[in-house]
Amino acid sequence: MSTTDSFRRPDLLRLPYDDYRALPAIANSDLSRLRDALNGRYQKPSSMAGALGLGTAFHTALLEPELYEAGQPGINDSLVWWMVEGVKLNPYLSDLLANGVPEPSCIFTEPTTDTVCKLRADLVAPDTDRGYTIIDFKTTMARDYSHFLAQCSGYDYDRQAAFYLDALRADRFLLVGVQKVEPFSLFTVEVPAHMLEEGRAKYLRLLHLLQPDAQVPSYMTEAVRDVREGMSSDRE
Repeated sequence: MSTTDSFRRPDLLRLPYDDYRALPAIANSDLSRLRDALNGRYQKPSSMAGALGLGTAFHTALLEPELYEAGQPGINDSLVWWMVEGVKLNPYLSDLLANGVPEPSCIFTEPTTDTVCKLRADLVAPDTDRGYTIIDFKTTMARDYSHFLAQCSGYDYDRQAAFYLDALRADRFLLVGVQKVEPFSLFTVEVPAHMLEEGRAKYLRLLHLLQPDAQVPSYMTEAVRDVREGMSSDRE
């Protein structure tokens, strides 16, 4: 997606994660809570305290290795580093990691709904052979590429891709599935236009629920109120 003279791409901010969480804006994780409320399974934002998840451990080891803490309860450190090594052995992904900006945040106003939003990407590579690129890594139990591709819509990765790509006016969004079981394969999906259209419809539908004059079903009132108050505590 090319920029125009009237568009200024939001700045990429290097913020500690706690500072990012404190930004008073709507994140993709907030949209996930609204989605869950629509499906009758809303839960209040959980604390970041407690056991570290494999996905979080992997992302830290891959993108911010200096912050990785070995020996966390329930985490197989060897598995984490095997997965990281598998990504780095891929020449193209290794080049993106070497030249991209890891864990950048940004705050922006979504123009259709005039909603102040925020995002924290895994990796942004502004200058590639294919233009401005956002890369997101997902740990997965998918059996093969086709299985992972199906998960992209089922897990609303398409919504995340559209939300991020539209905000940054990126040229493409890459999803990289990293198997967390043998053979630790990689599945790289360049999110196509039709998936972006579906994802865009998803995030706009949810943002419209946050508008002051929105007609919100009673069972969603608590979720909408919590999100409006800027409660965003889940890792994306």
